[in-house]
Amino acid sequence: MLKFIIFVTLIFTSINLNAHHKIYSPRVEEGRQSLEWRGHINYDDRSELNKSHHHVFETEYSWTSFWQSELEFHVSDKEETPLDWEKTEFQNQVQIFNYQNFASALYFSYNFVSEKGEADEIEYKYLNEFNNENVSFVSNFIFEKGVGSGASGSTSFDLSNQLMFKKLIDNNIGFGFLGFSHFGEVSKFKTFSLQKHLYGVQLESEFDLKSFEYEISLAYLHGLTDTSTNHMFLWNMELEF
Repeated sequence: MLKFIIFVTLIFTSINLNAHHKIYSPRVEEGRQSLEWRGHINYDDRSELNKSHHHVFETEYSWTSFWQSELEFHVSDKEETPLDWEKTEFQNQVQIFNYQNFASALYFSYNFVSEKGEADEIEYKYLNEFNNENVSFVSNFIFEKGVGSGASGSTSFDLSNQLMFKKLIDNNIGFGFLGFSHFGEVSKFKTFSLQKHLYGVQLESEFDLKSFEYEISLAYLHGLTDTSTNHMFLWNMELEF
């Protein structure tokens, strides 16, 4: 099974990939430090979307048993250049509840957008998790708004969900379903056909490599509306110290 994971990883890393979508766990583990590379690539019948990709390079540290910070660097596929630094994101997460079968947290981030004339962004999230030894369900309620002189529009609302079966395939491999929905501005939701909804399946695994732990997840999402990307492939690779 390890050889299969490595093989799939090599396939994904041999093509132009792209990363942005992530479902955040509300749980905080004091002293946890990690390095992460995640991304996604689109396949679509529209030339402006086909093979577009996005990468995120992230470092994370948990200061206490309830507070952690993250720094992300976003690199995107642009029309005029194959790769361009899009923004830098600074995040803080504070855990509210931490029970065996339930956890929740509040999340805040500020995005320093690099593109000239584009507004910076602030983002608030409520993170929620229900789980037992076999299944976990995580939801992220996401509110985002542009700030500064270039800002326009009101606060937007997104929802992401992940249902994982921890031991469905193997004790070390999880399988599940995940999805991302963008509804538009809070003050005026878009009609369903103009919203973006991407839902699909995910495989994830983790294993110890002496002084650190390696985690990998691969996912496929299918667009449910015309404004959504037809097909999206995601990955997330993380080293935890």
